[in-house]
Amino acid sequence: MIVELTVSDNVVEMGVTTDALSFGIESPIVVQAVTIPVYEGAYELTPTAEQQTISVHGFRFEEDIIIDAIPSNYGLISWDGSTLTVS
Repeated sequence: MIVELTVSDNVVEMGVTTDALSFGIESPIVVQAVTIPVYEGAYELTPTAEQQTISVHGFRFEEDIIIDAIPSNYGLISWDGSTLTVS
């Protein structure tokens, strides 16, 4: 016996493939739809020298998040108190 359940748009469809089938339901089946809000922030990010937090808890995504490479024309400037270094 093969039982297939599909849930979409608050409709449950059930398909059964077998020669004979007999079953009963003791109580109603409850299907609860949960709506998860769509993330509406940036999906493409550029790294910086500072830590970044993207608040995504409780959201669903409709795209992949892309973290861009550090642009080739960016340089890191550091100062140790006596020497300025550009790398």
